[in-house]
Amino acid sequence: MSNHMKFVIGLSVLMFVPILWHFAMVFGYLGEPPQTRGEFFLRIGVIAVGFVVLSATIASAMVARNGETDIEPDEREQLIETRAERNGGWALMAGLVGLMWFAFNPMQPMDVANAALALIAAGEAVKIVSGLIYLGSRA
Repeated sequence: MSNHMKFVIGLSVLMFVPILWHFAMVFGYLGEPPQTRGEFFLRIGVIAVGFVVLSATIASAMVARNGETDIEPDEREQLIETRAERNGGWALMAGLVGLMWFAFNPMQPMDVANAALALIAAGEAVKIVSGLIYLGSRA
């Protein structure tokens, strides 16, 4: 597996750590969930900024250590990423249609926000798994 694919898969898996922490708090395993819109978006903002900073730091370190061409994907890896992104997008779309179906039930706004975040995480999981499958099948 190339350094590019290790980088992409590693960052995608690393993104799940704070998301899992968030849902562990939502379900009451690790403390109190966010109760207000401000708390929710502050938490998601911190997760997003942390992810951007971490990915930029890791990418810079990889480029400094191995050179710029080492982190760029080849044609096969671009094809795999494109197919995996497509699968993740379809999973996200299907989940959003399902969320629209359940939106007619009385739901709290925080439930809708957490469901949307769960759908984004599920789409990312589909992308990772399908990318690994395509990578293993020598697509």
